[in-house]
Amino acid sequence: MGKQLALFARIMAAAFLLILAILVVCNTVTKDRDFSEKENRVLSGKPDFTWSRLTDGRYMTQFETYVNDQFVFRDGWIQLKTLSDTLLGKKEENGVYLGKNDRLLEQFTAPEDTAVTELTNAVNSFAKRHEKLKQYFLLAPTAVNIYSEDLPLWAPAEDQNKVMDSFFGKLDTSLIQKIDVRSAFEAEKEADLYYHTDHHWTTNGAYLAFQTAAGVMDLDLKAVSYEHYPVTDSFQGTLSAKSGFLNGKKESIEAYFPQQTTPYIVSYVEEQKKEASVFQSESLKTRDKYSLFFGGNHSLIEIQTASSRNKRLLVLKDSYANCFIPFLIPYYRDIVIVDPRYYYDSIDQLIEDYDIQEVLYLYNANTFFSDTSLQPALQAVDEASTEEQSTKE
Repeated sequence: MGKQLALFARIMAAAFLLILAILVVCNTVTKDRDFSEKENRVLSGKPDFTWSRLTDGRYMTQFETYVNDQFVFRDGWIQLKTLSDTLLGKKEENGVYLGKNDRLLEQFTAPEDTAVTELTNAVNSFAKRHEKLKQYFLLAPTAVNIYSEDLPLWAPAEDQNKVMDSFFGKLDTSLIQKIDVRSAFEAEKEADLYYHTDHHWTTNGAYLAFQTAAGVMDLDLKAVSYEHYPVTDSFQGTLSAKSGFLNGKKESIEAYFPQQTTPYIVSYVEEQKKEASVFQSESLKTRDKYSLFFGGNHSLIEIQTASSRNKRLLVLKDSYANCFIPFLIPYYRDIVIVDPRYYYDSIDQLIEDYDIQEVLYLYNANTFFSDTSLQPALQAVDEASTEEQSTKE
């Protein structure tokens, strides 16, 4: 019996070393990937070595991230881990909950009160500098807010409403009109307002939000009617890729087409290209099918329309706005779209150059309270220069 156990141990050790050697060889000869289609994100490249990076720990941290991102058969290992976790009853992976009704829900992490105050102060200061403009703020709840009953039992989800209420309470409503869609979403929650495998709201959800926004922004809903139908039924979103849950679930993406058309041109300023539609149908052939709308996120987009309404709107936004903005087209002569995560020029100057008359902020609560790009983007040039100088000193 002892000899059999010893033989078995040697065989297992040899098999382990063989598998390890195969993985080392595969990792060595396999070309690094720049982008993960499954996870819909850029993968880390091999970091440049410097002694300073080594001594302060940055090199090892970056190298560990690089190895994790480029490990051979990465997608398969993630899927295998998720399968084993699911069999063991685990309902959370990488901040994503596997909820009831085949719904994935992204965890909301409440920011510090001081961070909310600083962010609100930045928005209020910007509004004060441009007090002659009509300004609106649409802060969208995420699915974990509206469908909280679908969370797994005992899931430690933080109260998103409390943070949203705190922000809206600090907002200077004499300068900025708030657009709060939560009650409308609660009333219509039986409809699918969010994708089950993705963090975005559906086009139906975006249209419901637009109906609420139209009442605040004085837009005539009766002026435009829409036909809508699915343009793909094979969408699988980022939450599924991030967590590995619902790997086999596919969803539809709907597009809304106005029956009263307004001709327009979409200009992607940095890319120096123009399109006759907001829809990028080529995106339906990729994993990131939500990029059907504008082809994804861009630093600066200008939409010039043939609308008889001589109004010019600036939209400061995250990706939730991508399927919302098409509903605005019939109501404005020009719509300028800025994503502060990628735009580094002066927004004050942009307002002057385009003779902007209205400003719409459109963010989902998760992005708005975790992203750090909006606050510095709203600073005046002299404020930003002063802050940069004090940092250097």
